[in-house]
Amino acid sequence: MAGQFDTDINPMSAPTSKGLQVLLVDDNPIQLALLRYLFQHAGHQITEAKNGAEALILISSAMPDIVVSDCQMPMLDGYQLCRLLKDDRATRHLPVILLTAQGGCLSRFWARTCGADRFLVKGREMNSVVAAAEHLAEVPRRPRLEGLVPKIAEDNFSIESIQRHLGRALEQRLLESAMRNAVSTLYTADHNSRSLAEGFLGVVQELILPGAVAMAYLEGDHVKAVGIHGPCAPASRRTELELRLQESLQLDAPPTIAWTEADGSEERGLQLRHPVVAGQPIGLRGHAHLGAVALLLEEETWEDQQRLFDIAFDELARVMGLERSHALLYQQAIRDPLTGLYNRRHMIELLDHEVEQARRYGLPLSVLALDLDRFKHINDAYGHPAGDQVLGVAAQRMSFALRKVDRLARMGGEEFLVLCPRTDLEGARLLAERIRAGMEAEEVPGLPEQKVVTVSVGIAVLDGEGDEVPTLLARADARLYEAKERGRNQVVS
Repeated sequence: MAGQFDTDINPMSAPTSKGLQVLLVDDNPIQLALLRYLFQHAGHQITEAKNGAEALILISSAMPDIVVSDCQMPMLDGYQLCRLLKDDRATRHLPVILLTAQGGCLSRFWARTCGADRFLVKGREMNSVVAAAEHLAEVPRRPRLEGLVPKIAEDNFSIESIQRHLGRALEQRLLESAMRNAVSTLYTADHNSRSLAEGFLGVVQELILPGAVAMAYLEGDHVKAVGIHGPCAPASRRTELELRLQESLQLDAPPTIAWTEADGSEERGLQLRHPVVAGQPIGLRGHAHLGAVALLLEEETWEDQQRLFDIAFDELARVMGLERSHALLYQQAIRDPLTGLYNRRHMIELLDHEVEQARRYGLPLSVLALDLDRFKHINDAYGHPAGDQVLGVAAQRMSFALRKVDRLARMGGEEFLVLCPRTDLEGARLLAERIRAGMEAEEVPGLPEQKVVTVSVGIAVLDGEGDEVPTLLARADARLYEAKERGRNQVVS
């Protein structure tokens, strides 16, 4: 991959079975003679140029398999040559090795930013140059686009042409840096998956006018999708993007995209002359896909700006990976690992918020304190794995009985708590009775003797301005203990 400067290649590796066409670029005849000897001794064919300008002329007439260039040369140095090659659709596939007598960090930095595939220091690393070239030639790359001529060849390689193309290359690097920065800043303190997706569409749609862009992303275990389109993207074309997202993520059906129309402009009224639907899955290497992007745009734009899109997609994968990790860590922080319910700390936070809301708007609020009956006996008689099984089943049955507004937490051991916003005493009684009846309705799978597990429930209702979360919980616990004393498997309010 461009910019990865590996030097741990065995210099004694056997030459490839078929010789490479190697272009050597160096203004030093002694250095050039050494490189010629090394590559010819390994069975490779050599073409030579004294500077970057000569190298461009040779490349336009006969494409080599690899370029090995000095960094410091007159007219057009190795950094500039590499930048021009990597920014041209006809030559971006061409591997480039840069050589320098200066092994400092600044030289290595410039080699990386111009897109070089390897960076070797003359002298101590010259024994690795042939092996490095052979290794790069074997790395799978995008296929060469046959018939394309480097753009600079169209201007007859004049000095003015070289300067103009170098200026464009630097502008392209600035655009790529701006794209990377724009995507990376989408990850903010108040981010979520949808805001990341919509932000990315906003960044990319500025690049691909006119057209459309859609993105599918994971929200929990569900796939959601959003899209932006211009007037030149009718419903039939948008359906193609949905199908591309389905294909990229291997979904059973196309995702339903929440489409929005982009801001109007004269540019958006244009028709696509050579439209193409492109896209790819988004994810970190070696990990499952986090989403996918599909685009409707000019074929030439997709081909010319492939490097820019690669940068955007790579940065998006990094940002989505951060978002996914953040979401997982947050869930681990607020969830009980055994039952998947909220844990005690998060339930107290929810209670504080709901009590404040209830006071502000004069709304009722109730809590249910629940405790599994004779749970210690289950652990003692059948073992802790059976106890864990009971806790999981109980959490599931309680969850099924809840309304959408209710919140359920495992407070510790076999104790649970239900937060019931906007619920008065009568509503809390009905809910508590539904939970209690649901628990005793069926035996717990995995327990012998068709064992039925019951639950006792205590109810407390928020009482006036002076009522606080600790006192509310204490009253619910007192009612719970009263239910236990009355014989268990009942509700006390």
